[in-house]
Amino acid sequence: MEENNLVTVEFFGLYRLAYKKACVKVEAKNIEELFQKLYEMDDVHTPKELRNSIVLLNGKNIMELRKFKTKLKPNDNVVIMSPASGG
Repeated sequence: MEENNLVTVEFFGLYRLAYKKACVKVEAKNIEELFQKLYEMDDVHTPKELRNSIVLLNGKNIMELRKFKTKLKPNDNVVIMSPASGG
């Protein structure tokens, strides 16, 4: 598979602590596949657990888009935040 659909994934809150990194580059065609690839890279959180997170695609909440079927394009920016991030 060509690496032509790389997206940047940024972690915030508890996810940043759990993954022990601020961001990664992942190849995925949609959010659902992204969650699976993240689990395969580091089994910190299952795809089901990640479904409970707050996910932004280029600054827009995926719940306002096509949720977990939201398509990803090369160079998209995905932010994953824990559902209870304090401030």
